Formats: sequence, structure tokens, C-alpha cells
Amino acid sequence: MTYFRFSCDTNILISSSFYYRFKTFKEVFREERIYDLSVFIMRYFERVLMNTGIKFGILPPSMFKELEYRKVSIILRKLEEKYSNDEEKFDKALKEISTLLNKINDNLKRIFKIFVMGRAYFNDGRVKKIYQKVDNMYNNFMNQSLSLKETTKEKVTNHINYFYDRYSKDIEVLQEIEEAKEMAYQTQIARLSTTDKTGNKTDKKILAEIIYERKRYIQERPQFRKNLNFYFITEDTHFSRKYNKRFRVYSTPITDKIKDLFSIDCVRAKQFADLIVKKKLNLSK
Repeated sequence: MTYFRFSCDTNILISSSFYYRFKTFKEVFREERIYDLSVFIMRYFERVLMNTGIKFGILPPSMFKELEYRKVSIILRKLEEKYSNDEEKFDKALKEISTLLNKINDNLKRIFKIFVMGRAYFNDGRVKKIYQKVDNMYNNFMNQSLSLKETTKEKVTNHINYFYDRYSKDIEVLQEIEEAKEMAYQTQIARLSTTDKTGNKTDKKILAEIIYERKRYIQERPQFRKNLNFYFITEDTHFSRKYNKRFRVYSTPITDKIKDLFSIDCVRAKQFADLIVKKKLNLSK
């Protein structure tokens, strides 16, 4: 029997706090499906806690520090986006922001009840050691991203020659299609070399802490050593898979590497919600 535990990034936590029986500014915060999914997940595990008394979530301490400064900046950004052409509504929203923050804080306290608070402080040498492995992994992917176009062009050459010989298609068109398809598979890597798409230091710290939390959890409960799935819910492409609509494929090289090296399943909110709906999670412990 396989058991599970999960953690999530600050965006998921903040998203769920915006919705948690929360109606103020709902026209601002309800336009993205991610908010609905985040709230569904948190409400589900709130019911599980009430019925079983089990906390399946684990959060590293750094999440709380990041939440404190992230929530204000996210609120302001969303308000600016929504009311960019309406100064009067924007000013009105700013006057109500303290009420909004109070409600969000209340919602976060409620959400935190479904989580066990971890002990993965970054200054801990054991966490720093894990961080170095995470950093090395991303540096390797970054190096790949810098020469990705050249390696992709070389990789698809055999495919191009095959299709050209068999179908006598325009070789330049085939080259473009094949390169685009291969790049779709490598989107996670390609985005590392673009502005604001890198796995930044804060995100890498959080991943290192979550890896440590999983290790510590298993050390304290040896019965889970070979049968524990640990999920990290995040919408960041440098963690979770990225879908390409044109070719209908997922880019997963970084996601797969994290799973291979650290036994952490990085999933998007929809993936985790699907596990709940399809009853794929063992709630017995």
C-alpha cells in the first residue's frame, strides 16, 4: 500500500486564501481556474482533518516568511491589472486593502491547520547540502538551455532526412516542424535562459527544504521508506510540467529529474485535484 504527503508553494497558499469563503474583490481574484483548484484542495483536506484527525500536508518554515511579503505584492499587482483604466475604483480598492489583508490572514490561519509545520531551516547544514545538489541540477539545465537550439537542430536531422526521403516534402518546412516539436518537449529547459523564467534562489531554497522534510519524515517513520509518494503542488514551470497546445505534449525534463534525484513529484494544482477526484490518494494514515 502506497501512502502520500504533500506540500505546496506560496502561490497555491495565497490563491486558496483569496477564495476561502471570501467575497471581497472576488471579481479581481476569481478569473483564473488555479484559484478554484487551490481552494478545492484546501477544503478537501480540511474535511479530511475533521473526519480523521490526520494532517497530510507539510510546510517548511520559510513559507511563512515568504507569505508575509508576497501576499501584499500579489494583491497590489492584481488590483493594478484589474483597475488599470479606472483610477476611481483602484483608489477605492486601496482604501479597503487593510480589510482584505485581515480576511486573508484569517483564511491562512485556517488553511495552516491542515499542515504539519516542518523544521527545514535553510541555515541547517543538512538543508544547505541538499540545496547545493538542487543548485547543481539547475545549473546543468541552464547550461543545456544556452545551446538548446543548436543541439535540437542536430538532433532532428535524422528525422528530417527520413521524412524527406519517404514523402518528398519541403525539407525546410519539415526542419521547422521537427525543431518546434523537439523544443516543445524541452520547454522547461528553454525557459531557464529567458528573463524571469529561471529557477531563482528562493525557489531552489524552498525545494531543498521540501526535500529535507521528506527525508526527515521517512527517518522518523521507517514504515514509509519504500511506499511514500511526496507531492509538491506548484504552478512554476521550472518545477512542474508544461503543456504545449500545438503538439499536445508535455515538457517534463526538470520534473522528471527532480523525481529521479529527490523522489519529489512536482505537480500542478489540476493534477493533484485529479488525484483527489479519482480517489488515487490513500487516506488511511
